[in-house]
Amino acid sequence: MESQFDHTKYSTVVFIDSMVALEGKPLDKLPWDELDPTGPILILVVSQVNSEIDKRKRDGRLAKRARAFNRLISPAAETAAPHRVSEGAPAIDIAIARHRRIDWDQYDDLDPDGGDDRVVAQILNARDVPDQRKLLLTNDTNPIAIASRHGLKSWRMPDHWLADPEPSPSDKEIVRLKARVRELEQAQPNVEISLQYGAEQPQTVFRVEPIPTEARKAITSFVIRQNPSQDDDSPFNVLRDYSYGDCYREYRTKVVPAYAASVHRFLEVEYGQIPFTFSLKNVGDLQAESLVLKLTSSGGSLHDRFTCYPIFGPSAPRPKSGILGGIRFNPNSIRSPVGRHDMHFAVGPDRAKIIEIHCADFRHGRSWEFEGIATIDPHCEGPFVIDVEVTASNMRGIQRQRFDFAFAVENAKISDLVDLLKRTYRTPTPMKDRFNAEVRAKNWSWMEFVDVHGQQQDVDEDDDFDDDDQEEEAD
Repeated sequence: MESQFDHTKYSTVVFIDSMVALEGKPLDKLPWDELDPTGPILILVVSQVNSEIDKRKRDGRLAKRARAFNRLISPAAETAAPHRVSEGAPAIDIAIARHRRIDWDQYDDLDPDGGDDRVVAQILNARDVPDQRKLLLTNDTNPIAIASRHGLKSWRMPDHWLADPEPSPSDKEIVRLKARVRELEQAQPNVEISLQYGAEQPQTVFRVEPIPTEARKAITSFVIRQNPSQDDDSPFNVLRDYSYGDCYREYRTKVVPAYAASVHRFLEVEYGQIPFTFSLKNVGDLQAESLVLKLTSSGGSLHDRFTCYPIFGPSAPRPKSGILGGIRFNPNSIRSPVGRHDMHFAVGPDRAKIIEIHCADFRHGRSWEFEGIATIDPHCEGPFVIDVEVTASNMRGIQRQRFDFAFAVENAKISDLVDLLKRTYRTPTPMKDRFNAEVRAKNWSWMEFVDVHGQQQDVDEDDDFDDDDQEEEAD
């Protein structure tokens, strides 16, 4: 029978098994130069391999590869001659191999019904190529072992010649769900949240011992001496406040003793305050409608002002002057109407654990920043945490993020931190510099002055707070 091609034109003649076509990268894309850098190379396909690949045309995972191989080899099948599939270095031709009728009796170790056995037998009986030039290309061990027993040379296909593995059903489902998430995200506002603490970590907070019971009377007497009665009983004082006596009596008998019993807690608050800055940005293409922002603290409380307790004792009450004395105008009592784009506090900030902010229309591209002050409770286990939740009527679900702040607790006596008699600080507070700057600027809106019972006090802008500046005691 006349030869179909001249094998001497090819520097390498290689027979492939079905897995090379089905599991490997496309034949015209493989790095054949690793097998033969000069070429040309002839790829031969025996009928068993052709049949196995053809059966895969309806396989859900391998159908695309089986059809691609059939298209590649179709010209060679039609012309019964080698077909050039790659002009690269080296050049690659492909052809369908012819083989003689197989006498299975001479192969007592081969099974005519075994796929690998039939492939090797057909290669051994292939026409047009001398046996010494035949080379089997496969990635499987079994055909290599069979070929070796029958003197057929083989070359194991490297793993990097294999195609990328097909995703498993679970991987496909993950890809589908991710695509769905991206689709949903494009149809809702995209907000970014961040929170930065303004103190180094871990921060030291103090668990302060209370004043011993026997020493409280001395402190009470000292504070009262420093704050004598301001009652003017002069006969010329026609506007005398006759209720002042009762007010001052309550100051001496209740307010100052309550201060002496609680000043250690006041110090825990003052030394436990740290600043933080929260930022909210709408980085998407849609506005956030009916936005709800919630900050929740664990291990402390949240506020927007520095809490000032009377560390060195409460001041004596002042007599009321005139008929309207004691009536003060509170500018916060008049509130401006809330606009659709305004951020307004629905809950707090008021030294509690939760702050909640609402906005009817938080436009895309908009950002909002909140400067707050967190108070760490030294009687709680760390870390201090602010949990942030953001949602909107056109946002699916709730976006959550946690911001931790590490702190260490140190036991202390009042005398370790301050000198109550000299009205000076011995240990600086975390916010000392900021506090002193605000006091000197008389920026009382940055502070909240609280009485011994935790109630907010009004501040007279003419008051002098220099004595309470957090300056450390000189050595």
